Amino acid sequence: MAITECAYEAHIVETIVSGRWPLACDPSLVAHAGHCAVCREVVTVAAALHDEEATARQEARLRVPSAAIVWWRATIRARTESSRIAERPITVAQGLAGACAVGLACGVVGAAWRSLEWFQRLGDIISDVGPRRLDITAASALILQHALPLVLGLGACLLIAPLALYLVLSDD
Repeated sequence: MAITECAYEAHIVETIVSGRWPLACDPSLVAHAGHCAVCREVVTVAAALHDEEATARQEARLRVPSAAIVWWRATIRARTESSRIAERPITVAQGLAGACAVGLACGVVGAAWRSLEWFQRLGDIISDVGPRRLDITAASALILQHALPLVLGLGACLLIAPLALYLVLSDD
């Protein structure tokens, strides 16, 4: 297979690349491309490549965001990341404070429960005492009546504490 070349081949490629083909170029060049097999193939390939380049440039303009949008997104991302980093110690401190509050409440409830058990044992001892039994039983009943609001208050705190922790630690 012999490779043939034409003298007009480079001029035709230059005309197509510059965007002047076929309307804004020399009519004799268009006529030559119609008769010469080498130039006809050059026109076909170069025109297809030129059209593909134009399509790729147009798609690139549509897909690539402007520099302002890229800068804005990077700024927002940096701010979000820095706020997350700054929130970590605060979240840990809040969690520790909540755990301490729950532990303290459990300790107070345990102490109150032990005091109630002590009052029950005291009531058993008093019932064994005999002559002053009615006076001591009335006194222990009076103490139990006053201890009941304390236990109910501590129970309410234990029920409200998780809700308060949720509201404090939740990310809105």
